[in-house]
Amino acid sequence: MAKNNIVNAGYWFTQTNAHFPISKIDSNLYTHLFCGYANLNSQTYELSFSDTAKPLIHHFSNAVKENNSKVKTLLSIGGDHASADSFAAMAASSSNRASFIGSFICKAREGNFDGVDVQWVYPSCVEDMSNFEALIIECHNGVVKEAKESRHPRLILVATVFYSPYIHDVRYPIQVIRRALDWVNVIAFDIYTPTSSPNETGPSSAFYNPERNSSSGYFGIRTWIQQGLPSKMMVFGLPFHGWAWKLESSKKHNVFSPAQGPAGGQNISMEGLIEYRNIKKFIADNDANNVPMDRSFVIGYTNFGSTWIAYEDEDTIKFKISRVKTNLGLNGYFVWNIAADDEHHSLAKLASREWKKGQGFCCCLK
Repeated sequence: MAKNNIVNAGYWFTQTNAHFPISKIDSNLYTHLFCGYANLNSQTYELSFSDTAKPLIHHFSNAVKENNSKVKTLLSIGGDHASADSFAAMAASSSNRASFIGSFICKAREGNFDGVDVQWVYPSCVEDMSNFEALIIECHNGVVKEAKESRHPRLILVATVFYSPYIHDVRYPIQVIRRALDWVNVIAFDIYTPTSSPNETGPSSAFYNPERNSSSGYFGIRTWIQQGLPSKMMVFGLPFHGWAWKLESSKKHNVFSPAQGPAGGQNISMEGLIEYRNIKKFIADNDANNVPMDRSFVIGYTNFGSTWIAYEDEDTIKFKISRVKTNLGLNGYFVWNIAADDEHHSLAKLASREWKKGQGFCCCLK
């Protein structure tokens, strides 16, 4: 299994095509590129694509490999809470699992993908986690068998997982993950959002959390390692988006200040999500108060009036990449998502550059 190959990855989503078409991706910044999403049909448990997504997904691999023939591409399946029920139903039955596995192998080969990314967000009860274990075992067996029969390189098999090995006290099957998967993508962001934490602002992608230690990427990664998952099987998530809260009082604008749910405003979603390119615009247009690096949490945050935004800045990304590489020994990072970066690809270029630096950025800020 290809567990020791460095992963500097990025996600691209078909719904961003109007703003950021495939042709804009600089594939030389990445070792791996994920294309999402393939949907899971709730009746047949096979993969399906919308009419607009299908040609983009089929075109993706060949297009990004034109500029970097070495880049590996993976088809991402699922990816949101809306698909969780379909995943749970699929994984609960051996025949449904077989339909799913046969379908994703077929679709991945049709699109010239090098692998697949299973995004069941998240198996959070004992029964679901048991079925997740069965699913990844059978996925592994399926891709191994297909590779032998087709004489093609085996499909890379990845799962995207919670930042901690525990979800509501239910533990991921770590020993099976070690045997069945090439690596896991750890979503070490969206730990706090205006939906999950409406009454106070939160360090959405906290690396450390001096006030609530367990709600942090560093704590989660350390726990995965302590529970037996090798650090070289983990790839760390870096968000190219932030979250915007509405402050209760504009005079109180720190982490964990009183809030009233998501902020409204231009370029902010109903849930409060705002992309990095628009965060930069928000700061510039409003001459907003800005803390590009809060060293206690390793996040940036900014505010103007009643709008408060937590986000990743160049300084926080430098620090996190150094820390996960040098001190935690992780195998790489992934960015979510490529289209949310600014027009100069500033964060993506910085992440690529920092990973290649060796010791790079000093990690003694803690």
